Amino acid sequence: MLDYKDVTFSFQDRRKRQRRRRLALLLLALLAGAAFLGIQRLKAGSAVADAEELLLAGRLEEAGQRLRGFSSLMFQRANVRELQALHDLCAGRLEEAGAGFRRLRADGAATTLRSGDFLSRFLDRGEYSRLEAYAGYLLPRGGDEARWFHALALSARLDADGADRDLAGLSAPYRRANAKAVGLLAGFNRSLRGGRVDCVFDRNDEPLAYYDVRRGASRPLVPGMDFAPFAAQFRAGTRSFRLTLDAGLQRRVDRLFQGRFGSLVVLELPESAVVAAYSRPRSGRGGDAAFREAFNPGSVVKIVSLLAYLRSGADVFPLECRGNVAAGRGTVYDLEKHGLVRDPAQALARSCNVAFTRMAHAAGADALAEMLRRFFFNGPGWSDRFLRFAAGRFDPSGDDLHLARLASGLDGITLTTMHAAVLAAAFAQGGEHFPPYLIDDAKNVLGIGYYRHEPRPQRLLADDLDFLKVRQAMAAVVEDGEGTLRRLRGIRPRLAAKTGTVAGAAGLDAVIAGFLPYERPRYAFALRLEGAGRADAAGADFLRELLPLLSAGRP
Repeated sequence: MLDYKDVTFSFQDRRKRQRRRRLALLLLALLAGAAFLGIQRLKAGSAVADAEELLLAGRLEEAGQRLRGFSSLMFQRANVRELQALHDLCAGRLEEAGAGFRRLRADGAATTLRSGDFLSRFLDRGEYSRLEAYAGYLLPRGGDEARWFHALALSARLDADGADRDLAGLSAPYRRANAKAVGLLAGFNRSLRGGRVDCVFDRNDEPLAYYDVRRGASRPLVPGMDFAPFAAQFRAGTRSFRLTLDAGLQRRVDRLFQGRFGSLVVLELPESAVVAAYSRPRSGRGGDAAFREAFNPGSVVKIVSLLAYLRSGADVFPLECRGNVAAGRGTVYDLEKHGLVRDPAQALARSCNVAFTRMAHAAGADALAEMLRRFFFNGPGWSDRFLRFAAGRFDPSGDDLHLARLASGLDGITLTTMHAAVLAAAFAQGGEHFPPYLIDDAKNVLGIGYYRHEPRPQRLLADDLDFLKVRQAMAAVVEDGEGTLRRLRGIRPRLAAKTGTVAGAAGLDAVIAGFLPYERPRYAFALRLEGAGRADAAGADFLRELLPLLSAGRP
């Protein structure tokens, strides 16, 4: 039996309890919603930060993938839009980036990205168009940072007046805190107004060329080299370059070329840094003939032919040279009768075309063609930032006569002076190849480095006894009593080289490629003397004058 004596029923109390429960549920829902939104905000912030980091690291493809996945984000929409514009800017799509920035500005969008890091990135990399676009977008927000970077971009784009207006708008505390940088920029603007800015320097920081502001062109301070490619870079945005070239050596080489025409390249080993690059073509066309002008190499190519023969395992020695040899439907001739040629080293030393005809036929056309390709013939050449160094070409097709003439460099093949120097460097180092380079580093408008050359060694072939045999044969070119450079016998330091004499437009051209010292190679070189006469005479005389400039020590 239930006793309700002390129990009081009230429908009003029941309604209160129901309201409290509904309020608690509402509060719980609100808390859950707030937590959900908070998590989404954190996720959006983290996702934006990740994309921002990828962009700053230059990982554009990954950053683009992240940005394409941001369509579902509930927060950070303004930051995402700015990141998309920055992605376009980093990718070089300046028009799309500019349109994105204009829309953001028109909408009055407020963003919280690390704008200073992006501005610094563009400056550090010398990307002045991007720097100007982003700093210009940030300018309406006020503040010194955007104005300072905008001034840097305008100076770099040769607008000294606009840059000075920005500098004048900086606050006094900012100017004091950054007095050194502001002073550097103001000094650069004065140089612009003066009409001359030194922009290319040698390895010892001696000016090699300056930019003539009024003419919009470079003016060389050393002979024998065209600095127009550097002027084009300067016009696109101020930057200075330090080259591996040695100004003093370049001037001394110019004196050697007085009364002579041709080109010369000297590479410092092991990294193939260009310490001299001299061009004085007889054609008078100017430009860097040493890097681009192709010519028949003559017997210089025999160092590659010899390596192909040695690796084939064939043996044709000893043999008799009577001054000519039948090859297919024709005949290959020598400059003289060499008589008994006992081995490949003697064949190279005396530059015997008869011996190389026999060697080429023994090795086969495919072996020779493969070796020529391995040593960069019919290849793209080399690039050094915006500079291009051309490689040689050869025609792989033909009969036995073509093969014989190809192996001796008599026909069907060309190279450049740079390519010949690269060949000498590769043989000097037993098949290890460092792509040649001229630009050691580059600096932005404030003199802060944004590029430095990094060597990229390659192994062309195994460093085996065959390379050693070719090196020894190149030394015999000088040391053999009948070698083509026997005029230089006894010269110190010990020299290894290969000569070539070819018919040119003005007579006989002398071509020589080699390296020194033989035991521990420090320099590889190649030269071409147009119309000078035979390599064993005119070429040897030039080498006698050149070698003391190199053997005296580091240029």
